[in-house]
Amino acid sequence: MREHAGEPGAQATASQPRHKAEAAPAHAPLSTGPSLDALQLQRLAGNRAVASIVDRITRETLQRVAVKESPPNETLYNQPGTGGKAGAAQYGGDVSYDMSRNGDAGVTITIKIQFLSQSRNGVDPTAPGAPAGTPRLGALLGSPTEIRATDPDNRRAWCQNIVKEQVKPWNGKLTFVGEEVNIIDANTKKRLPVTFNSVAVFGLSDKYDKRIIVHPTSTQANPATGNPIDAGNYYLNKGNYGANDSVIAAHEYGHLLGIDDEYSQSNEMLNGLLHQAAPGNAPSAMKALDKKTVERMVLSALRAPLVAQLNTMIPAVTDAFRAKRALVKTKMAAAARTGVVDAAVRTALEQNLTAASEPGLGPSVPRAVAFQTTANFSNVTAAGEGVEAGFSAAAMSAQISSAYQATLSSAQNATVNLAGVGATSINVHGSVPAMSAAGGAQQANAAGAAATTVGSGGGQVNVFGFPLLYPPSGLVGKLQALPATWGTAGSAVESGVTSAAFATKMAALVASATAAAAAPPPPGAAAPPPKMQRAGELYRKAYAIVSSMAKETCRQLSTDLIGGVVQPVLTTSVADLESTIGAEVTKVMGTPASGVAALGRPNPQMAALVAHMKAQLDADKAATAGGGRSPLGAGKAAPDQNVTYTVQSLMGGSRDTSIRADQFNPMVRQFNNKLKNLWEKSFTAEVK
Repeated sequence: MREHAGEPGAQATASQPRHKAEAAPAHAPLSTGPSLDALQLQRLAGNRAVASIVDRITRETLQRVAVKESPPNETLYNQPGTGGKAGAAQYGGDVSYDMSRNGDAGVTITIKIQFLSQSRNGVDPTAPGAPAGTPRLGALLGSPTEIRATDPDNRRAWCQNIVKEQVKPWNGKLTFVGEEVNIIDANTKKRLPVTFNSVAVFGLSDKYDKRIIVHPTSTQANPATGNPIDAGNYYLNKGNYGANDSVIAAHEYGHLLGIDDEYSQSNEMLNGLLHQAAPGNAPSAMKALDKKTVERMVLSALRAPLVAQLNTMIPAVTDAFRAKRALVKTKMAAAARTGVVDAAVRTALEQNLTAASEPGLGPSVPRAVAFQTTANFSNVTAAGEGVEAGFSAAAMSAQISSAYQATLSSAQNATVNLAGVGATSINVHGSVPAMSAAGGAQQANAAGAAATTVGSGGGQVNVFGFPLLYPPSGLVGKLQALPATWGTAGSAVESGVTSAAFATKMAALVASATAAAAAPPPPGAAAPPPKMQRAGELYRKAYAIVSSMAKETCRQLSTDLIGGVVQPVLTTSVADLESTIGAEVTKVMGTPASGVAALGRPNPQMAALVAHMKAQLDADKAATAGGGRSPLGAGKAAPDQNVTYTVQSLMGGSRDTSIRADQFNPMVRQFNNKLKNLWEKSFTAEVK
C-alpha cells in the first residue's frame, strides 16, 4: 500500500490518496566551455577515446532524478466480512522519492518526510447516534499544524530517531547488478550498492515527498477507535501493536518506496505473489499450499469441539492425579524442609525483611530468618496446603484445558515455508469454526471426530443386561495413566519435586516480592506501611513471609509437576491429530479415485470434514479467479474469504526483516529508464 492499513492483523479503513509532493529538480552534470556532441568527438578522437571520456564522466558524475509513480491501489483482506469471513478493502496513493547515482560507486534513495500534527475522527459514522455528516472512521480532521519545538512529548526528537532507525533494515541488502558493453574488451561488470535515506522536516512550507502525522502519547493507536498505524500516521503510544517502533516504521518506509503489503492476502493474490517472487523454473507451491490450507481449516473447525469434549471428560483425569496427592505431599514436605534453609532463600528473606525494617533491627533479621525457617517452620503444613491448592480439581481442569488450547493454537498458527517468499502463515477466519458450531453444517461430524480423538476414562456399560468394562481411550486415557508411575524410581515426582527446585523457586518469589514492595505506589494507591521498629513485629513478619512463600512455592511446584507430564502427551496427541487430518486430505485431494480403496479403511467423519472444507476453498478460489495481485485496484471483484495468508517478511507479518529482489522491480525500472547510460545493459536487483 501507499496509504496503508498498518501493522499486519490490524483492522483499518482505506485512506485517501496522499498529497503529491513537490519534487526537487533533477540534477544534470554541469559543463563548461563549448560543447561537442558524440559524433564530433568521434571524428576528432576516435571511438575508443570517446568511450573512455564518456566512461570517466559516467563513473565520476553525480546524477539525481525525482521519481514519481501512481501505482494501482492494493487490496487487503483486513476487514470484517459476512459470517466471520475476511472482507477486502483497497488502499493507495502516489510514490515519490529522489534517486541519485554516484557514478559506479552506488545509488542513494532519499525520501523527505514532513512530520506534522493532526487529529483523526474516532466516531464511526455507521454507529447508532452518530451525527449526520460524520466523516469516515479515522479521517483526518481540520488542517495539520506544525509540531512545536517545545512539544511536551518531544515528538521532533522521536521523529529524528525514527528516520534513522526505519532505514536500517533496508540498508546493506540491495545491489543493482549490471554490465557495460565494451566493443573490444570484455564487458565491465558493475555492482551498485543501494543506500536508503530518510530526512525529517517539520515546517508547513518545507518541501517533502511524504507527509506523516505524528500522534501524541495521549492518543493510543487502535484501529477500533479510528487510529490504525499506517504509512501516513505514526503513534508514540502504540497500544497493542506488537512490533517495536523501528520495525513498524521500517515496514511503513517500504510503502513509501511503493512496495505493497504481503499480509491479509487471498489465495489468488498469494498465487500471484508466488509467481512474482519465485524463480522462473521453480515448481508451483500452490498445490501443496492448498492441501495445507484444507488441513488447517479442518483443525480450526475441530478446535472448539475438541476442547469441549476434553472439558467434559476431564474429571477422569483430575481424579487420577488427585489420587496421588499423599505421595506428592510427602515428597514436597521433604523438599521444603531442606530447601527453605538454602543460602539463596535465606539471603532473599533477609533482604526483604531488612528493606521493611528500621536500621536498628538490622542485627535481628538473620536470627528471625533462621528461627522461622527451622524451629518454627512447618514444612508439612506448607506442603499440604500448597499441594491441595495445586491439585484441586478446578485448578487442574483449567490448567490442562488451557494447555490443550495453547497446543492446538500452536499447531494452527505454525507457518509453512513457500518457495520464493519463505515463512507464511495460514489465517483461518471465524467463518470456518462456525461451520462446526451449534447449527453448523459440520457440527455432527466435528463432534464425532472430537469424541474419537479425546476418548474417555473407561468404565462400565451394560450390554444386554451384562456389565462390561471398557478401557480408557484416546487423549483422556493417556492423561489418566500418567500418575500411575509416580511411585517408581526416576519418576516425575522424584525428579521434579526436589529441595533444589524448592529453593530456586522460593528465592525467586521472595525477591520478586521485595522488588514489588520497593516500587513507588501508583497515583491514588495507599501509602506503604511504616517500617518495622520492634523485634516482635519483625518475627511476626518473618513468619508470615516464610509461611506464605513456602505454601506458594509448593503450589507452583505442584503445577509445574502436572504441566511437565501433561504437555508432552498433549503435544503428541495434536501431532497425531494433524497426521490423521493430513492422511484424509491426501486421500481427498491427492489420490485418484481408482487408488482410494488401497489407502485403507476410511474415517467417515474426518473425510466429510475434509470434503466440506475443500469445497469451501474451491469456492473461494473460483470467486476470486483472475483477480490478480490486487483485484480492487484493477476494478475487479474481491468477495469475502474464509482463509487469508500472511508472508512473515518485513512487508508482511514483520516477524523478520527479510526483503526480496522482486519487491524492487519498479525501482530498478526507474533506474534503467533514467540513470542507466547508453553503453550499459539493464540492471537487475540483487538482495542478500
